[in-house]
Amino acid sequence: MSLTPNPLPDQLAGESASVPAASDGALAAPEQAVSAPEEKPFPAWSGWDVAATLVLTLLAIFVFTVAALLVAHSFPAYRHAPFTDLTTNAKIVIAAQATAYPVVLIFIFLMVRSRSRQRFAMAIRWRWPGAVAPAFMAGGVVLAIVVEGLARFLPIPKSLPMDTYFHDATSAYMMAAFGITLAPLLEELFFRGLLYPLLDRAFGVVVGVLLTAAGFAAIHGAQLGYAWAPVLSIFVVGVVFTVVRVRTKSVASCFLMHCGYNLALFTALWLGSDHFRHLEKVAG
Repeated sequence: MSLTPNPLPDQLAGESASVPAASDGALAAPEQAVSAPEEKPFPAWSGWDVAATLVLTLLAIFVFTVAALLVAHSFPAYRHAPFTDLTTNAKIVIAAQATAYPVVLIFIFLMVRSRSRQRFAMAIRWRWPGAVAPAFMAGGVVLAIVVEGLARFLPIPKSLPMDTYFHDATSAYMMAAFGITLAPLLEELFFRGLLYPLLDRAFGVVVGVLLTAAGFAAIHGAQLGYAWAPVLSIFVVGVVFTVVRVRTKSVASCFLMHCGYNLALFTALWLGSDHFRHLEKVAG
């Protein structure tokens, strides 16, 4: 009987050959293979995730609005005011939404991180434009001027439901601060960050752009009384924002442009109402 050991199976032989020998002749511990994390296809989230984000947003706004109304009704100034009047009080509504939106933003952050296993900014395609960031804000200002100029040829109602929120200067300043910062951030993360990539993957760029803009216009419909002319204007704005998202591959660029657009609208209102002192001109 031969004393020569039988050859190892190929698989075991390969593993054995890959084990380095220690300097003293003993076998060194095998190195653990480090594999790069598998990169998931973009977007990593699903339509159910987007639907859950929408439901959470509506639920958070509802819950915090009810809470804000109950708290406000406990103050002497609002104790005898009907709840229907309080629902159009910008101080109450903005306070509720300014509390609800961070909750939704945290949910979006955690959901995107868990689905993609990447840094949030990379996973959502935030991509800050750097030195040209002011140019996107300026582009939003120009877009507002153009859209408002063209809207003069459309049958825009003299008063809109959103005008009822402008009770006084404090309400107007709160609306402006919210509309230039937190509102564009959440809207862009949802529509251009979460929704558009899914629609693009499912239907292509053109349909994705149009459907994203349609959804963007739909959430503003109640504020505009569902009048077709102002809703059409918002739809066009949504198309432009989404095209910017497509061309730059950056949600941050859309956010900056959205901020510039809203800044232009509130600045025009500020100038036209004598620094928010004569809001009756816009409140109808």
